[in-house]
Amino acid sequence: MPAEISGSFPTLKIGSEGEKVKELQKLLNPRLPGVDRFPINGIFGSETEHAVETVQYQFFLKQTGIADEMVWKSLHAKAPVGKPLLRRGIKSELVAMVQEVLKDNGLYGGAVDGDFGINTENAIKNVQRTRKLAVDGIIGNQTWKALCDIATFVSVD
Repeated sequence: MPAEISGSFPTLKIGSEGEKVKELQKLLNPRLPGVDRFPINGIFGSETEHAVETVQYQFFLKQTGIADEMVWKSLHAKAPVGKPLLRRGIKSELVAMVQEVLKDNGLYGGAVDGDFGINTENAIKNVQRTRKLAVDGIIGNQTWKALCDIATFVSVD
């Protein structure tokens, strides 16, 4: 079996063990509230799975509990990566994830329906205004980072 390339992003899940799991655990722990932190032991058990699900919420990824390339890249960037621009008129699962985070934080009172309508746009503009970003109602890189910070605050509350 060839040696693993340093800096690679292996897919890790329940049952995985070794140095890459330890590396993942070291990246996960600081993103969790103190009570949810766990020992860095190189064993991908239920605690690590829960931590992966938490950061998937923070980074607007599907919550599978499996650490894939997007989880690794987002952890290293400390922000969502590879996210598209979202704006009014778009309907998607990603929009629903944004709505859920906004709703969880009391920033959105509309339906979590995946439809980027006027209520979602207004909620995004309010986030942009309070975070001193360009207020255009469009979710680009800076707004993704702000939403990640909000999701992290919610998840560690």
